[in-house]
Amino acid sequence: MRSIRSVALAGWILEHLTFGSDNEALSGDLLEEFQLGRSALWYWRQAMAAVATRGLRWAAHGFALPLAFSAAWSMLYPLWRAIEQGSLAHATFDRWTGLIWPYSALVDLSYGLIPAISFVWLGLIIYLLLRAGAVNGLSAHGLVLGLSQSLTVLLGATITLLHHFKHPQVDLASMIISDRFYSTFHLGNISIPITLSLLAALLPITPGTPRISRRRRRLPSLIPGKVRRMGQFACVLLSLSLFTSAQAHPSEPSVQFVPVDQDVRLEVLDWGGTGQPLVFLAGLGNDAHVFNTFAPKFTANHHVYAITRRGFGASSKPAPENNNYAANRLGDDVLAVLDALKLNHPVLVGHSLAGEELSSIGSRHPDRVAGLIYLEAGYGYAFYDRVHGDPIFDFLSLEKQLDDFMSGSVRDDSKFMDDLTTNIAQLNKDLQEYQKRSSSGPLLHAPRNPTPPIIRAINLGKQKYADIPVPVLAIFACPRSFDFDPALRSDPKAKAAVVADNLFYTSRQADAFAAGVPTAHVVRLANADHYIFRSNEADVIQEMNRFLDNTRKP
Repeated sequence: MRSIRSVALAGWILEHLTFGSDNEALSGDLLEEFQLGRSALWYWRQAMAAVATRGLRWAAHGFALPLAFSAAWSMLYPLWRAIEQGSLAHATFDRWTGLIWPYSALVDLSYGLIPAISFVWLGLIIYLLLRAGAVNGLSAHGLVLGLSQSLTVLLGATITLLHHFKHPQVDLASMIISDRFYSTFHLGNISIPITLSLLAALLPITPGTPRISRRRRRLPSLIPGKVRRMGQFACVLLSLSLFTSAQAHPSEPSVQFVPVDQDVRLEVLDWGGTGQPLVFLAGLGNDAHVFNTFAPKFTANHHVYAITRRGFGASSKPAPENNNYAANRLGDDVLAVLDALKLNHPVLVGHSLAGEELSSIGSRHPDRVAGLIYLEAGYGYAFYDRVHGDPIFDFLSLEKQLDDFMSGSVRDDSKFMDDLTTNIAQLNKDLQEYQKRSSSGPLLHAPRNPTPPIIRAINLGKQKYADIPVPVLAIFACPRSFDFDPALRSDPKAKAAVVADNLFYTSRQADAFAAGVPTAHVVRLANADHYIFRSNEADVIQEMNRFLDNTRKP
């Protein structure tokens, strides 16, 4: 008798890992032919052909309908988001987001997970209602298995997708403009995890769906039947409670567009809340949605808004000319929004370049705001250090003086020459220091790509601000973390030089800010990211709440 070792694996696959109920009989027939003289290669071909044929038959009959329904249902997800955003809002979750880690992190995850999984489980219920036979054959075990599988697949598929797109929820070193978890992907992308999750829920509970044939050893039950049934019932109740808990999930911000200038409207987000208005302003290149997971943490004590500046996101984009993007013009946009929404003495919170809008308002209209919070936003565009100067702003001042001279608008020649001499001396001092700084060690420079016209207009519209007579909280990353740079991670010496340089100049700016703005409370957070409200969220929330508690309210 021929040895069956060469075909043993093929036989095991056919008997144990193939859809169908007669696999053992087929394996026996093939083994008999093998014993009568057929080759091992022939046996393998027949066994694998049987596996493939039965798998395709299962895909056509047991897999096609659930897959088609899952794919079609996923296309309705944007409608589901619109429905739940417009109707679901509860203050309880708003308060929970202000708690310290890990509670706030769990709520953040729920914000994204609950709408998606509730949509999947709703699709499961509708599928069962449309297929009467599926309800008749439904078991508690199958339901719990389907629900748990759908949750696992949704998490796995979405994390994979987020990682593929370098979403900040997965990799904070790869920032994107918006951070709306489970809601910002293109329909073709978000439909992938939704489809796979619903399919994973449908397969275990669909009657008639073929199962992989496996031999199982039956063991006597160690759990009394009544206890087992009670456990199954409890699991079902838990799953249903998770589904209904979606109704406690707070809505995403409402969106409105506020006119601020001729043919210019700004996108304004409103998370609701009660108390003193709190208005967030995004950094350069970002829109208001950059605060989607951070701003709602203040709705327990404040009515929270965020504004997308002109030229970005969904806001209007006027031509980058005629001072359309000058610092005071951007500040006036914010004031126009405050007027339109009738916000009385709000606290403004700005990240990065938004510091110039804060300083523009605080220096020109200090009576309009209760306070200003600079999140990594207190640099030269927000506060000019008169002692050490700034090459960019000193150059812009000199350029303006020369423009005034060439246009014939100079009225006092003596004063003009004195100011010109002073500015030239200051700019020369700036350049000498910068040259010395550049030659002393490695520095990080932005890529020398062409600057987009709107950003160029913003850069040329910067202005010196030095008098800010309002309560201020300024938080600096000092020194800033440079872990995002692979070259520095692999070169400890170069990284140490860059960190030391950043520590020196950031400390000098923070000191100048504290000395020049007597009403300012300056905070330094070591090794924080520029997106400090993400990398050091708990610290920033703590400092902001302390400042807000001491800020006058209307």
